[in-house]
Amino acid sequence: MVLVIPEGYVIRKAKEDDINGVIYINSVTLPEHYTTSFYNSILSTNPETFLVVEYEGRIIGYHMGRIEYGLTFKGMPRFVKKGHVISIAVLKEHRRKGVGTILLKTALEEFAKKGCEVSFLEVRISNEPAINLYKKLGYEIVDRIHGYYNDGEDAYVMEKTLETKF
Repeated sequence: MVLVIPEGYVIRKAKEDDINGVIYINSVTLPEHYTTSFYNSILSTNPETFLVVEYEGRIIGYHMGRIEYGLTFKGMPRFVKKGHVISIAVLKEHRRKGVGTILLKTALEEFAKKGCEVSFLEVRISNEPAINLYKKLGYEIVDRIHGYYNDGEDAYVMEKTLETKF
């Protein structure tokens, strides 16, 4: 897969120094928040799939993912290595430029390099822009979790089969 990032943007693996920037982006873009220790834990255990996007030296987006083992949702259930998109966000002023798409594609490549057969995520059922992005990248809605979010909103579980040959 050829990945072309918009000019001026850089995607790289996150570092400890990036956590405050990631927390800021999460706080202004998403209603779900995590503790600093959770971010640090994901960074230390899954450094290849914790990515940031920089623009003019400032972090403007991130992808936080981890590798898990569990059952697939699509087809005959089977136990596989899975890439979990825990959280992904891009600051509002940098959206609709392809940054989120390239960020997620980069994360999917990292999951595949680590031997993941599928990637999955949870998304608010009201978040149509995100759902459309995920569908565009090959994710399918495979389940619905009632009351998943703190405010009681349901989540869709979406899953995508990964290409594992690079």
